[in-house]
Amino acid sequence: MGAAISRRLPVESIDENCYIIAVVGQTGVGKSTFINTAAGNDFLKVGHGLKPDTRQVDYVECYDPESHDERKVVFVDTPGFDSEKEDSVIEKKLKSWLKKVSSKKLKIFGILYLHRITDPKLSSPPIRHLTLLRTLCEESIKGFPKRVILVTTMWGKGNSAQQSVYEKREEELQKYWDGLPSGSVVSEIMRFDKTTESAWKIVFTLRRTEED
Repeated sequence: MGAAISRRLPVESIDENCYIIAVVGQTGVGKSTFINTAAGNDFLKVGHGLKPDTRQVDYVECYDPESHDERKVVFVDTPGFDSEKEDSVIEKKLKSWLKKVSSKKLKIFGILYLHRITDPKLSSPPIRHLTLLRTLCEESIKGFPKRVILVTTMWGKGNSAQQSVYEKREEELQKYWDGLPSGSVVSEIMRFDKTTESAWKIVFTLRRTEED
């Protein structure tokens, strides 16, 4: 499973019929890795520390393996959220990106919020970042995507005992996610295990909400 054809492209080349999926989260959670894995190609530089490597918004287009109408998926690699001070810088970059999206009359189909399962706690709660995104989307494109999935990463790190700890954290995350305000946010958590299959399974789940 996977995208047979993929490419990196500028926002100006994005077709309005594509499924545009924004991949967001803190620095180092694996946003670029997720997109590269889904695309089957290392288009994006992957950081290996806490210093952000994604300093701008990048776009990777893939053919959807399950699409019967040849609609493509465009993954949007966004700068990582860090401290509140850095968030103001990220906010400016996201505003610039959304302005371009609006000018081309593109529609953001959904959001994947990535979170390291190895983190002992939610050091920077998703609700703050999602609230910021909601505000920016409502200001720039007159609407927030109705589809959001919390994707946990880094499952392969640690021994069996640590994996048990991660599973308990997953349960805690589910309780947190279920407690978020209802409405446009899809209360769902999925695992990404760094395989093409798991990446596209997440995308397919996001797409299935289109039919609900």
